[in-house]
Amino acid sequence: MNPFEPYYVIISELDRLAFTIFNAYCFVLLVKPSMAAQERLWRVGAAYVAVICGLWWMPWYISPMLAYGIGTLAALGVMCLSDREDFVGKVFLAVAFFCIRWQIRGIVTGITNAAYGLWESIFINLRDHPSLAYVYERTAARYDFWLYTYVADCILDFGLSVPLLYGAIRLMRRAYGSGRDNLSGKEFLLLFTPCALGVFAYGVEEFYKSAYEKASTKSIYDLPGRSLLMILYYLACYLTILVVVYVFQRWKQEQREDGQRRVFSAQVKDVQRHVEEVERLYSDLRRFRHDMGNHLMTLEELYGRGEYEEAGRYAENMRTKVQEISPEICSGNPVTDAVLSVRRREMEEKGISFCCEFRYPPKGGLDAFDLSIILNNALANAVEASVREQRREIILCSRPVKNMYIIEAANVFTGSLHVDAQSGLPLTTKTEEGHGFGLSGIRHVARKYYGDVEIGVEDYRGARCCVMRVMLQIR
Repeated sequence: MNPFEPYYVIISELDRLAFTIFNAYCFVLLVKPSMAAQERLWRVGAAYVAVICGLWWMPWYISPMLAYGIGTLAALGVMCLSDREDFVGKVFLAVAFFCIRWQIRGIVTGITNAAYGLWESIFINLRDHPSLAYVYERTAARYDFWLYTYVADCILDFGLSVPLLYGAIRLMRRAYGSGRDNLSGKEFLLLFTPCALGVFAYGVEEFYKSAYEKASTKSIYDLPGRSLLMILYYLACYLTILVVVYVFQRWKQEQREDGQRRVFSAQVKDVQRHVEEVERLYSDLRRFRHDMGNHLMTLEELYGRGEYEEAGRYAENMRTKVQEISPEICSGNPVTDAVLSVRRREMEEKGISFCCEFRYPPKGGLDAFDLSIILNNALANAVEASVREQRREIILCSRPVKNMYIIEAANVFTGSLHVDAQSGLPLTTKTEEGHGFGLSGIRHVARKYYGDVEIGVEDYRGARCCVMRVMLQIR
């Protein structure tokens, strides 16, 4: 009987526990960017460790692949309960980790088996060496020697697994990015396919390994070149996943950049419309001012002749012309006047009631162009939401509060508002490229003035409204 048998059991259990804890750490590291509730990440790792250890220590045999699959599902369940956003993305990360973990495990097993086979062949050849045969005979019969060999094998196995798995997860995380973009069904299928094929191929390899060993009563690791071939195979599987994820994220980044270009182009067109509106107003004013002398001479002539009724009609006609060339909305700044006038005409065409109580701050150092970006995007979103409502009404107002300037844009809203947990901005229901950058543009301008954006559904002036509040700091 081997007196060191209990030590084998202790070392084996400690090695398994260390592997499980490190795997849980790598799983948490991979899913961390996609979790809004960062303080609950420890629950994901704890669930993974608890389930794996429970399955290993129960008295019934369960295959390692099934055990780690159940542990990954348990961690995925805790993730979804802790953060209910982007369920599809979380499923992909769980499957990706499960696949990468087995691929790295296959690479490490191939290296350690090759190293052990090389060491074993060298050690056995000692007995045929005339001067080293004595060393072989003394050490081969010692139980502690084989215990030390087992410990060295465990250390080599763990020492290779840690940097390889950690490096693989870091590369995967860098390729996948922040993980805050919700995946569509087609995108999930694109990313899921190489992971699923990797897991399936590993299962097939395990099946044929077991069948070969049963049929030939030999270990498959004894086949020449088998370890190198499997290392290359698992490495190719991992690189395939990494390349697909990297190409996918680059494509998403190009989509975002294209969307930003579209938004910028639309904003430039809006600015052009506003400039044209201002130029029209000033052109009419210059023309009216040029004709003012003639109008006054005509009125003097009419009053001098005593034609008071005709003079009254002429004066009324002049007042009508003055109203026509005056801005539809007087907010205190020609730029914001143009923006609000254009949006007001758009609302009239779509049957939307517009109550405008916006006033440009006379002091505070706020740039008119920045305010035009806020007003343009806020009203564009309000108009888009209002056309789907039975009661179409938009309210815009502004007010100073101490050293803050607050802009409120509200529209009657009967639907439900889904907010991104990380950004605090509503999630867009549109799938077109470039949609959803307007709110980001508003927040960018607000933070330029040390402010922020708040969006929510509340009772506003007697109606259920979606209200956007933009807070800007003024001097």
